[in-house]
Amino acid sequence: MNPISVVLVDDHTLVRETLKLLLEADPGLKVVGQAGSGNEAFDLLLRTRPQVALMDIDMPGRTCFDVADALRGVLSGTRIVLLSGFCHDYFIQMALDAKVSGYITKDERPQQVLAGIKAAAAGQTYFSPMVKARIESGAAAQSLFRDKSTRVDLLSLREKEVLIQLARGQTLKEVAGSLTLSRKTIDNHAQRLMAKLDIHCRAELVRFAIREKLVQA
Repeated sequence: MNPISVVLVDDHTLVRETLKLLLEADPGLKVVGQAGSGNEAFDLLLRTRPQVALMDIDMPGRTCFDVADALRGVLSGTRIVLLSGFCHDYFIQMALDAKVSGYITKDERPQQVLAGIKAAAAGQTYFSPMVKARIESGAAAQSLFRDKSTRVDLLSLREKEVLIQLARGQTLKEVAGSLTLSRKTIDNHAQRLMAKLDIHCRAELVRFAIREKLVQA
């Protein structure tokens, strides 16, 4: 059998090279490309069409959630597995909304990363125990929140994407470029999310995103 083709996405070269050594020590896996940002990853995935993309959650440009969501309509054969040091409910929910095939925390043993990639390539899902514990039972429409207790839960996946990018300090024009949408579309999303959150300035928006752990301080 041919080895499983994998693309690695992380903004740290050392992390990517370390992961490549780990993966290619297994004859059943082959790294066919690397990317350091969400935008670079999207273009690379369209070119290489790997079976699995192993993506870090916190990286520049388009977020992993946006890349996963966008790929579903154009590259259905590629499975997305997220690798992250974060185990926050909002990230887990965004991963489920984007229909990724796996979410692995960085405290896992290396063999679990390999297992997650192989599970995704086989059409299965793999969630680290910490992540799985936060997910209610149900293989199709999963939700972490029985009670919509915070304002973030009022936002759509796209509005959360825009919130993250704005909280990173991007202008509306830069967000439009990152998410490959028009400036007017981003402006509409921004107006809606700020109305839903009852937030009316960028500084307050940043504080909110940090407090809710959508971005780091």
